[in-house]
Amino acid sequence: MKMPTKSHPEAHKTMKQPANSPLTAAFFIRFGVVVVVVGMTLWAVRGAGNLNSTSVPGVTMVLPDRVGDFVGTPEEMTEPERNLLPGDTEMVRMRYENGRGEVIVASIVLSGSEKRSIHRPEICLPGQGWSIGAGNTLPVSLASGHTLDVMQLNLSRPVEVQPGVFQKIRSQFLYWFIGKNITTPYHQVRIFKTSWDRVFHRINHRWAYVIVSSIVGDSIRPQGKSAEETTQMLQDFIRKIVPYFQNSEAAGAPAPTPSP
Repeated sequence: MKMPTKSHPEAHKTMKQPANSPLTAAFFIRFGVVVVVVGMTLWAVRGAGNLNSTSVPGVTMVLPDRVGDFVGTPEEMTEPERNLLPGDTEMVRMRYENGRGEVIVASIVLSGSEKRSIHRPEICLPGQGWSIGAGNTLPVSLASGHTLDVMQLNLSRPVEVQPGVFQKIRSQFLYWFIGKNITTPYHQVRIFKTSWDRVFHRINHRWAYVIVSSIVGDSIRPQGKSAEETTQMLQDFIRKIVPYFQNSEAAGAPAPTPSP
């Protein structure tokens, strides 16, 4: 004889997940993130179709024959540079000398369709024998009233002055990047602005990389300039040369957007 079983009332109750449980909240957060990412991706792809392969650069590829009492001599792109850089990369370089034995080298590298034309100098300088010391940003007050921030690197390398005799020479290496209506001394900012402006402002920056450098005088001759004096010389040189090639410093041009 089969005995009837007695069911417990609690067994028939439906278990419900509280509406405000952590599991439910986490699901909606993840879902929202996915929706935002997908939306931004679709918007970026849509906007990218309206971009030109290159934008108008922020520089004019010309360097003056004279800057103050410095007289310039053009220099060509070196063979290693030709082998390293894409074929549509543009470069101008001048070697400036005055009557006191001081030399300043100024270069502008303008990227083409391939962005690998522009890179951090910290990548190539060690391959040229330079050791990189402390780096910091320097403000340069321009004649327009704008302030240009540039990156300063302190370089050194041994040079054989006699057979078996080496002397350490030092150099001040100043550089910055120029995009469309923006300048920055920071490689990371340049990379960020490249992506940000492409997606949200439909601007495809054609970046230029500007270098102004000089050997520290007292590392090669007793009466030469110190590192501080060399830096001041370069800041003054930049102040004078920038209006020749940086479009934001042309007459009536708006101030460039400074980097963060």
